Amino acid sequence: MSDLPIKQKTYDLIKWYVPILNRLPRDHKFLLENRIITELYDSLDILII
Repeated sequence: MSDLPIKQKTYDLIKWYVPILNRLPRDHKFLLENRIITELYDSLDILII
């Protein structure tokens, strides 16, 4: 259970970063936002497994 803080910090990073990504300009929003969010959730998924 020592990895629980890492999982929580990763989740907190996602909660903090997604609203920032939503403010990106429209021409960069879809590609960049989608790629970053996918990578963040993938990293959390790896930590959970």
